Formats: sequence, C-alpha cells, structure tokens
Amino acid sequence: MFEPLEPSRGGPLPDRGRLRNVANAALLLVGIGGLALGGWALLDAYETHQDREASRALITKACAGLADPRAVMELDGGADRVVLGGRDAGTVDFETIPDGCALSRVVERDGKDRTYSQFTLSLKGLPQARDLHVTDDAWRTGPFRTHRSQGDATARTEEPDRMPLGDGALGDYGPDDVTVVARCEQPAKSGTTSLIVTARSPITAHGAADRPVLARIARRAAEGAAEKYGCRTRLPALPAELPPPVTALGPVGERTDSCGWFSAHLRTAERDRLPDRAAGVPLGGSAREEGCLLAMSPEGTERVLRLLTTAEREDVIGSLRYSPWWLRTRAYFGEDAAAVVVPGLHGPDPVIPGKAGRVGDVLHGSMTCQGRTATVTAAVPYRYKSVLGPRLGALFKAYAQDVAARRGCTDLVLPPSE
Repeated sequence: MFEPLEPSRGGPLPDRGRLRNVANAALLLVGIGGLALGGWALLDAYETHQDREASRALITKACAGLADPRAVMELDGGADRVVLGGRDAGTVDFETIPDGCALSRVVERDGKDRTYSQFTLSLKGLPQARDLHVTDDAWRTGPFRTHRSQGDATARTEEPDRMPLGDGALGDYGPDDVTVVARCEQPAKSGTTSLIVTARSPITAHGAADRPVLARIARRAAEGAAEKYGCRTRLPALPAELPPPVTALGPVGERTDSCGWFSAHLRTAERDRLPDRAAGVPLGGSAREEGCLLAMSPEGTERVLRLLTTAEREDVIGSLRYSPWWLRTRAYFGEDAAAVVVPGLHGPDPVIPGKAGRVGDVLHGSMTCQGRTATVTAAVPYRYKSVLGPRLGALFKAYAQDVAARRGCTDLVLPPSE
C-alpha cells in the first residue's frame, strides 16, 4: 500500500481566508502611508532647520552682531522663523544714534503667515536722547486700566516702576525689557557720553524665563556697541536674580523700599485724604530712576468722599468713573535728568533741568547730586489734586527731602505752593 503524501514545504501557501488577506493589504497600505508621512516629516524638519539658519543669519546682520541670534530665537517660547519687523524695521549701522533693529516672528494661522513682534534692540545716547524718560500725566488713564465700576481698580498696576539691576549702576528693567547703560570714560563719537541699550521682547507667560536672557543680550550688546562707538567703559556684572516688577499695591505700613519716605511722612501728617496703598521698588544707590506709586483703595475712597462737602463731592465723584485716585513720584539722576518729558495733547513737554514748577499735572523740582542736576516729580490727577489741597505741597516736599538726604544731594528747589 502507498503511504499518504505529505504536503510539499516548497509549494504555494494555503488560502488563509478573505479576512486575513484584507488585513495584510491594510498593513501594507499603512506601511506605505508611514513611509510617506516619514518623508514629509523629514522634509518639514529640513525646512525648519533651513528657516532657523536663515533667521539666525538675519538677526546677526540686522543687529550688526550685537545680539546673540540663538538667544533671540529662544525668546517667547522659541521661534523657527523671524523677519525684519516692527514700526521701524531698521538695522544697526553704527552711523547715527539713535540706532536699533526690530524683528518679528512668522507664525502660520489659518493657512496664512502672520507676524508678531519677537525682539527689538534700541541704542540711544546722551546727551542726544531728549525723551528718554516719559513721566505720568493724568490726562491719560494713568497707571491703572480698570475703571472703578469694574472692581478694585487700584489692586494692581499695568505700568509698574522700573527695577534696578543690582544697585542700579548697570541699568534697570521693566516687564518686557532690560536696559543697560554704558557710561563713557571720555566722550565718544558725536560727543556721546553714555550709551543706553535696551533689549525688548513682548510680555507673555514666558516673561520670567525671558528676563535673564534679555539681560544677557542687553549687556553683551552694550559692550559691543560701546566698542564700536569708541566709548571706553566698564560694565558691572549682572545680578544673580531679577525679581519681577512690582505690580501689586499693598498697605503703606512700614516700608523700606522706594515708598519708605511715604511711610515716614504718615507718622506726622494728617492721613485721612492721603493714599492708603503703595507699590515701591528696591532702592538702588546708583539707580538712574526711582519710582513710588501711591493710590487710594475703594474703602479709602468711600471714606474720603464722606469727609467732603456736597459741592466737593459733586466736583470729583464723576471723575472716579474713569480713573481712581493715585499719585506717583519719580526721581531721575545724572545725565538722565536732562531727558525727562511729560506727555501732552500736542506732543511731549520737556521738564527743564534745574527748574521747579508744574507741567500739566506733574509737579517737578530739582537738586544737585554728586555734582549733577537731579529731577524729582510727582504726578497726580487733577480731581485728586483738588481733594488733597495743601497736603500735596507738604507731600512733595517730604518726598524731595527724603531723596536729597538719602542720595546726598543739595540745593533743593521746589515749586511754590499752589
């Protein structure tokens, strides 16, 4: 008898069923799709790499090598592509002062390329910069953007005072910028005695992480610009920490910051109509600018309104719908004191160094600090000024005298009482 034949191992595979064949075909299609997607991913990665390389080259050229292109690209969470941008899309050429470069990031939105500010580097010089400091004037909204009807208007400010870099000798910073000052040992090109270099990036959730990066960019740029302009200088090191600008107002209490003078004034002054909130900055012995923001809380406002006569109350209560009661003092030292302006309806009005008086709603006085004229100012909305009355003059005097004593200044000149 014949033995049964075994299936040949080299013959065709048996049919494993229609479902299995469909599955195999699907796997094949998935594999082909994966290869295609992988190819697109590689292409996209290559194009992104090319965009970054081109952007870094653009940053180097536009900012004349002053700004680290990799650091600029990392700002605001990181960018893959930047272009020249901003209202003044200039580039640094070292021919004139002021100078600077502005760059925008390119982001695809709804199938279209849209540009957003990424970085600005500006170079100014003294004594040419006539509008270096713009102090408050109450015809604008002021330091608060929340109307009284919308809640606690003076709990926080959107315009905090500038913070000193260390003791302030290196410069200062705000919410979205860091400014480094290079003081020339001898006048440089075009008679420039100081270079003011500001690195700026938009305010975002990345602000805290971006601030040290901006500080390093600004300091490096200041060194490079000083060398290019022939300004021999020695810049202090950056401080180890850069605390966020002070935006929250708190009780006046016993303070040791730039509002300490107000705490001292309250020990002897009638305080019923005076502000009950303050936001000060750390004191820097070499700071070119110091500011203190004072304001009235909603409870304090209601208390003062009850103290007023019917005519006084009717005169001021309407204005509270547009702006709370506040007062801001600032002091400017050294060459910077010659570049202070007050915003006006028809353009900035300069504060004349060495003089005392009033420009708009800004009181200003002067003193001599280390042989240079310094300027002190106090901005107060017109309606709150009427509430304060003669207390405003005493308040401004207390502030100016405190600054003079603390900074070793003489020859204090104050505006006449109004």
